[in-house]
Amino acid sequence: MRNTSLHRVLVEYGYAAAATGNAVLIARIRRGRSAQLLRVPFSIAVPEEWAERAAAYCALYALIQALRRFGRDLGTVAVPDPDLLDDLREHRALPAILHRPYIHLLCALRGMPRIELAPGGAEDLAELARAEISRIAA
Repeated sequence: MRNTSLHRVLVEYGYAAAATGNAVLIARIRRGRSAQLLRVPFSIAVPEEWAERAAAYCALYALIQALRRFGRDLGTVAVPDPDLLDDLREHRALPAILHRPYIHLLCALRGMPRIELAPGGAEDLAELARAEISRIAA
């Protein structure tokens, strides 16, 4: 297997979750002029009123785990949820129902210290994820 950790990447992603807890993340990994798409299914298990917030944490966690599996540990991840970034930077108090996904995300990020988080997003990828979730739910 090639060592890809020496190549800095830019990762943009979008995600969507169904009321059932099934969710999918679509990421675009750019390195120089090349890009690849990555599809990562994940799930959330929280009451509906917290599903959107939990999906943000679980999506980024799933992405970090996928990057680790593929040896992509140097780069920038453009996070579409500014509240998530604020939660991580400011260590804001969260409702107990979000503690588990938050802690899992923190541990994953600490295991990837050369990954930087920055504000950003890719609406086209979020649309792809929403379309896939709609297709699965139909």
